[in-house]
Amino acid sequence: MSPCKTLFLAAFDYKTVKYVIAENKKVGVLYRVIQLSILGYLIGWVFVTKKGYQATEESVQSSVMTKVKGVVLTNSTDMGLSLWGPEDYVIPPHGDANLFVTTNFIETPNQRLSHCAESDKVPDGRCKEDKDCLVGEAVTAGHGIKTGRCLKKDGNNSGTCEIYGWCPIERTQISHVPLLGKAETFTIYIKNFIRFPKFSFSKSNVLETNNASYLKTCLYHESLQPYCPIFRLGDIINRTGHRFQDMAQSGGAIGILIDWNCNLDRDASECQPMYSFTRLDVNSSVSSSTSGYNFRYVRYYKNATGHTYRTLFKVYGIRFDIMVHGKAGKFNIIPTMINIASGLALMGAGTFVCDLVLLYIMKKRTDYRRRKYESVKEPNSRAESNENEVEENGFQDCGETEVMKDNDSQV
Repeated sequence: MSPCKTLFLAAFDYKTVKYVIAENKKVGVLYRVIQLSILGYLIGWVFVTKKGYQATEESVQSSVMTKVKGVVLTNSTDMGLSLWGPEDYVIPPHGDANLFVTTNFIETPNQRLSHCAESDKVPDGRCKEDKDCLVGEAVTAGHGIKTGRCLKKDGNNSGTCEIYGWCPIERTQISHVPLLGKAETFTIYIKNFIRFPKFSFSKSNVLETNNASYLKTCLYHESLQPYCPIFRLGDIINRTGHRFQDMAQSGGAIGILIDWNCNLDRDASECQPMYSFTRLDVNSSVSSSTSGYNFRYVRYYKNATGHTYRTLFKVYGIRFDIMVHGKAGKFNIIPTMINIASGLALMGAGTFVCDLVLLYIMKKRTDYRRRKYESVKEPNSRAESNENEVEENGFQDCGETEVMKDNDSQV
């Protein structure tokens, strides 16, 4: 018979596995322990904990709107009594996922474009003579353009360059008591809409209730009212491990995380957000010299003669960054079958481990290997091979099972 024909006929042969039963209780117990461990992992971790029977989506679509409420009265030397409302201390005032609440400020009123001395706290503005103040050169980290004159105080050999800019220059003395320290009692309403497009599921963090006065009276609390979207600013800072009054003086940054973890196999009312808070401008609970948050803005005016002047504000406050994360899951047959198949395939690890113990570690490993692996010499012909098998067995079996005991007797 030609080799090609032999190869073709061999494709239609049936091959079966030969099973060898080793009656060894130690290996048997090890095998069952491994199987039960894999089964416990598959059921407890994959399906119960990780919900491996669900299709999941983490690309949540989100929209956040905010609204701060509260008023405070301040009394400063320049401004006198002043009433601050949300439109004054919230920047930007239109309510976004990132907002800044002013808690302290330095005011420099009635600035006009004219000539004045640069601050001696600016290194590039210091001078000993006029040639140190190059005409037309901007003062690095300063407040204006050099005019070429060095202005000295009486009895001093050094001074500062004269500049052309908004004069008088900015004040630097900050109040040690936050001017808007009462902002601790202000509230922020965070309205969040989310959508999981894969499941066409939408939800809002506002609790669905028929009580029309709910939002007017509720205040967020972890255990008492965990689904109220109204937060007291002081409570938010306290939950980060810091004090509001300490942050109010020089400012800071706070992260508000809204986490949606929704099991869509349950009722939609059970899909509710979880809130967490952290301070972002420091690495630990102790403030450092690099912590804080501030910036400047101006208000321009014109007097009766048409000349422009301005009031400069350097404001300190708390920046709130609202971040939304989400994950949704729903039953799907495809991940279910994939995880079941993976678990069944993992069951083979028990056989692999027990074979290693049986064939390479135990004292009678040589006898076990001899029984498990059978060496068959190549017959002279296919017909001769078949005749020998018939003579030895009396029939062609689809499988054979050999039982081994610890005393190496064959049953």
